Amino acid sequence: MDKYNAVIDMGSNSVRLVIYYEAEDGTMYEVDNMKSTIRLSSFLDSNNNITEEGIERTLHALIQFRQLCDGRRISHVTGVATAAVRKAVNRDILLQRIVETTGFRFRVLSGEEEAYYGYLAVVNTMRVHDCITLDIGGGSTEVVKISGRKLVKSHSFPFGAVTLTDQFFQSEVPTEEEIERLEQFLRTAFASKPWLREKKYSLVGMGGTARNLGKIHQKRTRYPFASVHYYEMRKYEVASVFDSMKNLTPVQMQAVEGLSKERADIIVAGMLIIKVLLEFSRSERFIVSNKGLRDGVYIESRLRKVGKPVIEDVVGYGVRDLMNQYKVNKSHAYHVEELCRDMFEQLRRENLHPHGENEKELLAAAALLHDIGRMISFRDAHQHTFYLLVHVLLPGLTHKQRLLTALLASYKGTKKMQQLVAPYESMVTEADLQMVEQLGLLLLMARALDRTESRQISRISFVRSGDSLILKCCGEDKLPLEMKTIEEHRKKFKKHYGIPLHIQWIYQS
Repeated sequence: MDKYNAVIDMGSNSVRLVIYYEAEDGTMYEVDNMKSTIRLSSFLDSNNNITEEGIERTLHALIQFRQLCDGRRISHVTGVATAAVRKAVNRDILLQRIVETTGFRFRVLSGEEEAYYGYLAVVNTMRVHDCITLDIGGGSTEVVKISGRKLVKSHSFPFGAVTLTDQFFQSEVPTEEEIERLEQFLRTAFASKPWLREKKYSLVGMGGTARNLGKIHQKRTRYPFASVHYYEMRKYEVASVFDSMKNLTPVQMQAVEGLSKERADIIVAGMLIIKVLLEFSRSERFIVSNKGLRDGVYIESRLRKVGKPVIEDVVGYGVRDLMNQYKVNKSHAYHVEELCRDMFEQLRRENLHPHGENEKELLAAAALLHDIGRMISFRDAHQHTFYLLVHVLLPGLTHKQRLLTALLASYKGTKKMQQLVAPYESMVTEADLQMVEQLGLLLLMARALDRTESRQISRISFVRSGDSLILKCCGEDKLPLEMKTIEEHRKKFKKHYGIPLHIQWIYQS
């Protein structure tokens, strides 16, 4: 039975509700997201009690969340609380008042649990094998060492963007001395965990600071891709953004494109955490993850049902979710993917293209998703397919891989491809576009061979005949429609592969 579930993450800076739709077939995707910035860590008094004002602000936000959950008819709500509540002496009073007022029950996470859920979010939405993850909250910062996709080390530091700002910056614009003191504090803290620099791993950042850093850089460089998940920055680019932000006044901060106005007063401290850890760990790359703690909490509940700690094939899992979400004809899609794979391998053995396993994987994803645009409209479905694959998250693929998959899935010919890729031309090379034309043609041919979507072509093979290539197609009966549609691509085949193609039909009795 289809249902809606929700996760509420009560952090030190903000409290956020995320609602997920889960279909009976296992499809899952996010359908709503609501945030309230309450700065709960700022309402801890000298005795580490949350003040009455802090409790009232929290209740006000959660009452609104209750209204949204009731309107959506949420089946189950999972509530987790992090550093500020973890630190509060009177947390039991806060949690009891939340239950009495809203019915929401919260589990207070340890620092180790918080790190673990961030780890789950990263390894199940990115194809990373070895890296350091960094999750910057308002009152704590979690770091995890991942090796071979496994969590091997983790630690929760008792400081975050809000608490460091309050502790080290006395004025609206921090002085050089204040920044230097905070840098030294962070270097000392990270040095207590020498495993952070044992190998030169990439650094994957979660949380609002990481997302805002990525968005600011995207705006400044006029980056054409809309997604921030899997956005990569070099170490010097992180330093450049930080240097340009550290001396801005609050009014100037409000004008920075890509920066959330609610985060402007704590962004310098947050960015400094990233900058210092990049330097300490000797990492050269910073990768933004748009998935974090609350996603990890939800992913754990899904994986528990199938008895797995992590998703083995992140890309395949994401492809299957999109196929379900956009009502793809699976029998047709899997047959087209099989035909594409056969043609790819046979042409590679004939030395007719230089493409390897990476391109083969993109072609497979494109073959399975080439029809998702039909969910919007049959007319110009290829354009809708391209738009969806560029704008809807496909876990495990980088931005460039998502773009190339979108171009392959929507391929109709050179002219239409050039029109679609024009806004993104800075992301691709001529070799990339040549690959799209060669493999995109294979997808067109595979679709033609199942034009009736009835899987009547059971087997195909390429055979050399002098200076030509013969595509032998084995079917159960005479297939006039498939015969007609595949013939339309012979001329393009010679153009893109440099050899004439003939079609031979073999009928099985």
